[in-house]
Amino acid sequence: MNSTTLAVTLAAVALVAAAGYGVQSAMSTAPTLMSPGDHDQAWRSIEQATRAALGRCRGLPESARHLCRAEARARDRVDKAELDARYYGTIEAQARAEDVRARARFDVARSECEARGDDRASCLAEARTAQAKALALSKVASS
Repeated sequence: MNSTTLAVTLAAVALVAAAGYGVQSAMSTAPTLMSPGDHDQAWRSIEQATRAALGRCRGLPESARHLCRAEARARDRVDKAELDARYYGTIEAQARAEDVRARARFDVARSECEARGDDRASCLAEARTAQAKALALSKVASS
């Protein structure tokens, strides 16, 4: 094999390797349905709304304040998970958002149960059962 053939072969191999690396890099980035700038702006908007909601909780009595904070934090997590689900547009992101919704409902229900006095234990048991059902349904739906 002469040196010209060897040089051309090595150049072709290098070109194919570079193209393969470029394709692999493009495939490893997550596909999105909105621009990163729009996602960041919406994320900041959610955080701003959460801060405002938490600020409105300050003037409430202690038991109502605890529930108000739980609702604001739950809304924050759900909104961010839904935003990510819209951003990525995948079944996995939708399933993650459904899990976040179930956990957020449980957190709010737990805060409502804390406000109850004597019926707290049965309230928590019902909330845990509802959360377990919702998580099981979201796992089945994402399969």
